Amino acid sequence: MTKDTSSPPSQHQSTQPEDDFISLFAELFGLEKTQLLVPEFPVLDIEGGARYIDFALRAGSKKIAFEVDGPTHYQPPAFDRHKYEDDLLRQNSLMHQGWQVYRWTDHELDQRRERVKEQLALFLERVPGLLDMDDFLPKQRASKADFNLRTHQQDALDWLERIRAEGTTIALLGHATGAGKTFTAIEDARRIGAPVLYVAHTKNLIRQTERAVSAQWPEATTGLIQGGRCEPNAQFVLATVQSLNNRLSEIDPGHFRYLIIDEAHHAAADSYQQVLAYFRPDFTLGLTATPERPDGKPILDIFRDTAHRLSLKEAIERDELAPIRCVRVKTNVDLTRVRFNEVQYHRQDLEQAITIPARDELIAQTYLDHVRGRKAVTFAVNIRHGEALAERYRSQGIPARAVSGQMPNKERDAVLDAFACGDLHMLCACDLLNEGWDCPDIEVLLMARPTLSKIIYMQQLGRGTRKAPGKDCLLVFDFVDNAGRYNQSWNVHRATGNRQYRPGGYAAAPKHRIEDEERNGPQDAIILNLGLWTEYFEEIDVFDWQSTVKDMLPVAELERQLTASEGYLRNKVLQGELTPDHDLSLGRRRYFYFAKARKQAIADQFGLKPVTAANIRERFFEFCEDMDMSASYKPVLLRALLDTVDEDGKVSLSLLTLAFRDFYLDRLNCGLPAEKGKLRMARVKELSESEIQQVILGMPFKKYAQRGFLDYARDLSQVRIMPALWKQLDGQELDRLRGVAENAITAYFAR
Repeated sequence: MTKDTSSPPSQHQSTQPEDDFISLFAELFGLEKTQLLVPEFPVLDIEGGARYIDFALRAGSKKIAFEVDGPTHYQPPAFDRHKYEDDLLRQNSLMHQGWQVYRWTDHELDQRRERVKEQLALFLERVPGLLDMDDFLPKQRASKADFNLRTHQQDALDWLERIRAEGTTIALLGHATGAGKTFTAIEDARRIGAPVLYVAHTKNLIRQTERAVSAQWPEATTGLIQGGRCEPNAQFVLATVQSLNNRLSEIDPGHFRYLIIDEAHHAAADSYQQVLAYFRPDFTLGLTATPERPDGKPILDIFRDTAHRLSLKEAIERDELAPIRCVRVKTNVDLTRVRFNEVQYHRQDLEQAITIPARDELIAQTYLDHVRGRKAVTFAVNIRHGEALAERYRSQGIPARAVSGQMPNKERDAVLDAFACGDLHMLCACDLLNEGWDCPDIEVLLMARPTLSKIIYMQQLGRGTRKAPGKDCLLVFDFVDNAGRYNQSWNVHRATGNRQYRPGGYAAAPKHRIEDEERNGPQDAIILNLGLWTEYFEEIDVFDWQSTVKDMLPVAELERQLTASEGYLRNKVLQGELTPDHDLSLGRRRYFYFAKARKQAIADQFGLKPVTAANIRERFFEFCEDMDMSASYKPVLLRALLDTVDEDGKVSLSLLTLAFRDFYLDRLNCGLPAEKGKLRMARVKELSESEIQQVILGMPFKKYAQRGFLDYARDLSQVRIMPALWKQLDGQELDRLRGVAENAITAYFAR
């Protein structure tokens, strides 16, 4: 195939606000977390109409929608009442279906970046781990019934060992208090020996169980997550559910291999739901004396519905899902000029690059040559592309239809029913089939839509991974276009981490099936139907830059840890004096990442001296006494902070804001200018409390926080002097700091 690339790609800028949102999300949560955003996520409104969420994110039981709006159609003379009312229907539908909806204008994303980041931090503070969407994966495999401890604990231990051997990953022990549930759980955990997390809702249960562990498993180290203590690295960790929820972001979700939930009848509470959704243990055990719930729903179902699901590869290896065979179909379509950000290709660029007759012909011919007559789905770039592919299939005698959210409900349901009963052999879709539709006997997927979103790819793949009678495997055709390393589309081998490719061979399967095939060769049916089997292996680049940078330091974080001024090391990179380990150019932005092992060498290279507990007091005074400033904000913030902090060195942001504001109001009341004419605090009487907070959390606070002297809660409720510093500041030292602030303020206004 060839394509004329003499003309430059379109400069259509419709996705710029989306790029801005993704960039803000990345700055706040890390570049790798942007993969958890699903762009253009399809939903149906309450009247059955197709809608698309700009960006969707699911975490445990939470459904979160982010919307980027342009305000023009709400303003005269372009005000469109129909559009306005339609938007209200759309938003009401989302909220009715349980979505949390957050909206910003394109102007806010461009001009009020820090404000939007603060709001994102507040809105997502209680979203542990920002988990990915994996609705298509099987639930944790539970025992058929809870085990009632009527006999000796040994029977329960034997039962637990047996159900794990059968693949069970979650179970429930139920009996009256004092019957031995805790003893059984500790003994079972001791036999396994992996790191254990025990969760209860009261401190009393924690203390009792800690004593039991010490007596029953004395060689195990114990740790607590309770109140101000966080000791997650012990072999047996005990936590109150409230304290654990406040510390989730500090703990690796895969660290604990055995999870025990005591008093499991509380598992329906949000606090327990977050814990169950966050951790990824090999086995989860619930303990309860009251297995019945007032609403009649079994506790075990709550566990199974909430617990984090198996990965795709794990589910296939455990024979929960169909094995996957893969054929990679390489094209010469050039994606290197298609603009992209962390989550998606630029839609118009991609459409121009991909929707060309020669590529569509290759897609249809692949199906005709190798799997004609099998039930299949082709994933297209957009609705028009899906319709064009369906027409091409029909012209070759294949019963095919395109489906989309724009179709009337009855027509769409009729098409899906015709496919399910075999009247249609092919469906062509863009996003509609990602979620909420299931047809287990799909045998073939043609992945003709390049996507940078792992979640979108995995959801599309999940349409074919269900097992069905007579279905030996799922066959995936990955259409591999020419792209760079950082903008390569997701594919089966990248999704499963399998570097070895043999045309038609297993990309994921139970171990015994792979071994049988390597020993005996492929089944005859596979050879005949594919006609593609060869004996050679090809090495596939499964490089995933999002995972690669996950454990690296972004340049901003490196600057913070080395207490360099904001932008200092970024400028060193741009000037050629410092080479990052990863330099990602995504959209109009560049991201620099550094291996953690290089931190000390970089500090030595540029003479940077990180703040430590040993030198933090000395460095703090040096910083406060160096008041070279273009505004009064830095010493005024210090003065306000010293006047308002409590005995723990903390103050509510609201109280700090009022103290900061009152300084400038007092100057006005004395007939003095509040600040220089063009600075924001010169207009202090016109500013709201929120706007003054933006001033505080901007440059003055950043300067202190960048060096590790101050920080604030991610819900923005409190500011604090770092504990290592606060412990070293006695009354005399605080008076000295007040003098430093007053002298700097006097000198500033004297100029």
